Amino acid sequence: MVPPAAPKNRLRTHARRSSKASAANATVIGVELSRPDKMFWPDGGDGNPITKLELARYYESVGPRMMRYLKGRPCSIIRAPDGIGGEHFFQRHPMRGSSAKLLEMAKVGGVSEPYLQIDRVEGLVAMAQIAALELHPRNCQPGQPEVPGRLIFDLDPAPDVEFTVVIEAAREIRDRLNELGLLSFCKTTGGKGLHVVTPLAIEKNGEVTWPQAKAFARKLCARMAADNPSRYLIKMAKKERSGRIYLDYLRNDLFASAVAPLSPRMRAGAPVSMPLSWQHVRRGLDPQRFTLRTAPGLMSGTTAWEEYCDSERPLTIAMQRLGGAGDVSEH
Repeated sequence: MVPPAAPKNRLRTHARRSSKASAANATVIGVELSRPDKMFWPDGGDGNPITKLELARYYESVGPRMMRYLKGRPCSIIRAPDGIGGEHFFQRHPMRGSSAKLLEMAKVGGVSEPYLQIDRVEGLVAMAQIAALELHPRNCQPGQPEVPGRLIFDLDPAPDVEFTVVIEAAREIRDRLNELGLLSFCKTTGGKGLHVVTPLAIEKNGEVTWPQAKAFARKLCARMAADNPSRYLIKMAKKERSGRIYLDYLRNDLFASAVAPLSPRMRAGAPVSMPLSWQHVRRGLDPQRFTLRTAPGLMSGTTAWEEYCDSERPLTIAMQRLGGAGDVSEH
């Protein structure tokens, strides 16, 4: 259960203790960090900056739990060598250098160049060394990029939508999935929305394809929008989104990705994408509470997502139950 108050900042204290001198290199679980005092976030939510060393310590702390969602899956990263206020770039393929030795490579969809993959905590810490401030894995089965491993429903509200409405939308998707025989989990995005995530089982009699998985996700979202067009829509056009929540099903594709649970975000205050228990997805939930500094302590007091790997269900049965989609109109 998530405790009511944020814990003391153990990471920052540990980071200060580990750095012998501001200009000296530091080592975290065998991974050498150059310029450990380099600032990535000017304010970690408490008025103090977050450095490379603190990010590395964060990845070390939450790494074992993150591996459940990263290992075996190609992972895109967003790098910001000069911190969140500087230039940044999206990277999908491995880089050269010592950090690359701690990473794996994955072949996807006949593409000749391999994709980056993080399969161990040391590789995760190496992400801090190269200023990877966000991690976006694919949603495939581990080691099988062409096979859907989970569905992600991204609830993206217009600026004038209250967060309580987003919470209600997440619970509605959970209930609709449950009626179809699928279990789901919720996490903050590190922004103003929520993700509802459904782990999928490996099918015994032939695999579900990505186009089928995407079609299922679209169908479910389209039916929600058709049932309540004043609250939901599945079109991306911003001019039509005022007062409504965009139900983004497009992350369910071979080359699509989504921010990982516990990944930091390149935003003021260093928020993270926080796994939640459904009992906490209710009125009063404050996504800004979950930051790089508070998340490790909060995770130590919760069982959120512990049943994730035991909750995989076959999509084929849910597809049959959802049945005759026809062409559900977009709203």
